[in-house]
Amino acid sequence: MPYQRIVCFKFKPNATPESIQRHMDGLEALKGEIPQIVSYNGGRTVPLEDGTPPEYDSMHYLTFESQADIVVYFHHPAHQRFIEENKGIWDKVFVENAVIDE
Repeated sequence: MPYQRIVCFKFKPNATPESIQRHMDGLEALKGEIPQIVSYNGGRTVPLEDGTPPEYDSMHYLTFESQADIVVYFHHPAHQRFIEENKGIWDKVFVENAVIDE
C-alpha cells in the first residue's frame, strides 16, 4: 500500500516572496532528485469556506511505496540540503504520514 506524507509550512513574517518561491520550487524539485518519491503535489493554502485564514501557508503531499522509502527520503542529501537552505524562513512545520487505503 502507498504512503502519503503531508508537510505544512508556516513562513516567518519576514520571509520574502522570492524566498517563499525558492522553498516551493525546491520542495517540488525533490521529486526529480529522490527516486523514492512516487508523486508530489503542493501549493499555497487559501482561506476556509467561512473565511478563516489558514494556519499554515503551504501544503505539500508526497507519496511513497513504503515507510522505508520515507526514511530514505528524509535522510537523502537533497532533502537535507532543502532543509538547510530553507529552514530560516519557517516559523513552524507540521508533518504527518498515513497509509493510503485503496
